[in-house]
Amino acid sequence: MAIVSLISSSVLIWMIKRSHASLSTTYHRILLGMCIADVIFSFGTSHFNFTAPSDNDYFVWNARGNQETCSAQGFLQSVGALSTVLYSCSINLYCLAVVKYQTSDEFIRKIEPFLHGAPIALSLVMNITLLVKKHFNDRGGGVCYAPVYSPPHCIGYEDGEVREGYEIPCGRGNDGTALLNDILFFVVIFVVPFVIGISLGMIYRYVVQSEKKMAAYGAGFEASDQQPIVTGSNEGVESSCWKERLQSMFSCCRRFTDQSSLTSNEDRNLSRSVLHRALAYSVAYFLTWSFVITTTCFTIADKEWPVSIWYLSNIFNPLQGFFNLGIFMYPKVMVAKSKTCNNLSWRQAFVKAFWSKGIYPASGRRGQPPNRAQRTPPVGEP
Repeated sequence: MAIVSLISSSVLIWMIKRSHASLSTTYHRILLGMCIADVIFSFGTSHFNFTAPSDNDYFVWNARGNQETCSAQGFLQSVGALSTVLYSCSINLYCLAVVKYQTSDEFIRKIEPFLHGAPIALSLVMNITLLVKKHFNDRGGGVCYAPVYSPPHCIGYEDGEVREGYEIPCGRGNDGTALLNDILFFVVIFVVPFVIGISLGMIYRYVVQSEKKMAAYGAGFEASDQQPIVTGSNEGVESSCWKERLQSMFSCCRRFTDQSSLTSNEDRNLSRSVLHRALAYSVAYFLTWSFVITTTCFTIADKEWPVSIWYLSNIFNPLQGFFNLGIFMYPKVMVAKSKTCNNLSWRQAFVKAFWSKGIYPASGRRGQPPNRAQRTPPVGEP
C-alpha cells in the first residue's frame, strides 16, 4: 500500500509543477509540502522488513538489516508521518483563513511560513531528538518505532547487556527520556484531530451562516425590486420628469441587485468549494490515522490489538497520498465531465482531467504573486 501512496504523491507533485498556476498559489505550495512529507513516510514504510535488525530474524520475517538501517527507517517514517498529519492541520487552517476571516493576500503570505514551518520544524526537532536518544528500535513487527529495545531474547538480561550471538544491547533507548515519544503520540492522537475538527466546524458554521445571510439579503432586494405605482392625474412636464427620475433610480437598483446576486453566488460557490475541500482532507486524515490512533491507545492501555483493527491500520495508514490525489483530481474530473460537448465516459473524463494544466494565473504568467482568486482553491480547476 505504501508504494501506491508513493506513486500517487509523486504524480501529484508532477501535476502541480506542470500546471499553469504551478507553485504560485498558497494551496499548491501547502499541498506540495504534504506530498513531500508523504513521499518520505512512504519510503520509510516500503521496506518489507529488510531494514529490521538481523538479530530479530528468528521472529521477524525478512529481517536483514542492522541497528543503523532500523534507525534510518524509523526516522524517515516518523518524520514523514508527523509532517503529514501537521500539514493536514495547515490545509484546514488555510481554508479557515480564506473562508471565515476573508483574509487578504498580504496576510496569507504572512501566515504561510507558519503553515510550512510548524510541520517541518516540529517533526525534525522531535525526531532528531528521538534519534539521538536511541528511541528508534524494532518492537518485533519489522517497524522501528519502539522507544526501548526489548526483544524476546533479552528476557532476563539487564539494560546494556549484549547476549552472545547478538549485536544490539538489550534495553537500548531506556534512558528515562522516552517521555518525548509519549509527547509525540499525544500530538498525533489528541492535538491534531482536535485542531482539524475545530477548524472544520468553524468553516462549516461560517458557510451556513453566510448562506443564510445571503438568502435574507437577496430576499430583501427582491421584495423592493418592484416598479413603483405613481398615482395622480397630472400629465405635465414636471410629473413626467419625476417619473423618468424614479424609473432611472429603480433601474440602477435593479442593476446593482443583479451584480450583487452574481457576486453573492460566486462567494457562496467559493465558500462551498473550500468547505468541501477541507472536509475531504479531514476525512482522508481520519481514514488514514484513526486506526493507528486506535492501536496506539490499545498499546498505551497495555491491551492486545484486535486483529481487524490491525488489518485496517495496515490497509489505510499508507494511503494518504492516494487520497490526496483523489481529492485533487475529483473537481477536475467533474469539470471535464460537465463542460464538454462530447459525452465523455468517466474514464475519458479522468484522462482529460489528468492531462489538464488547470486555469491560467490571473497575472498571465507563472510565478507571479497571486491575487485572491489564485490563493483560494478554485471550484473546478485546482
